[in-house]
Amino acid sequence: MIPRILWLVYGYLLVFMTGGALLMTLFVAPSLFAHLGVAKAGEAVSVLFPGYFHLLFTGAIIEVSLLLLLSRISSRPTRALLWGWTGGLVLSGALALYLGPHALELKRLHDQMPADVARADAFAMAHRITFLINLSLLLGLLGATLSLLSGTVSPPPERAHPGQPPGSPA
Repeated sequence: MIPRILWLVYGYLLVFMTGGALLMTLFVAPSLFAHLGVAKAGEAVSVLFPGYFHLLFTGAIIEVSLLLLLSRISSRPTRALLWGWTGGLVLSGALALYLGPHALELKRLHDQMPADVARADAFAMAHRITFLINLSLLLGLLGATLSLLSGTVSPPPERAHPGQPPGSPA
């Protein structure tokens, strides 16, 4: 019973994280830039994304912890999931603890002296790296979610023709 509850918690958290990543990456950030302009959207994103990166990191810590526990008490295989989540933990930790704050500092420095090409280039590179890592995390979350769904959803049973016993070929 406990493994089943832990697998449900794992699945719900995975779906929550995937939905959040999709929402922030594909809807919130592009909408902000489309409606507020680069300067105002940059301010909004610099407030929203650090929390989002920390949420991904916290979720990855919980998922790895759940999988470590489940590897001890569940009969379902967890090794591949554990390796994938460990990679996600490293990437999300890099975003939350280093790359995100580094990009924010570079943005602050760039905003102080917008004409400084070196600062603009440094911020652009940091932004590109955080975007690519976030995108890879999003793809990993989508892959994990689809993997979870493919293992839990089964096709409906075949219907027998009238007068035919169930399970016999049509």
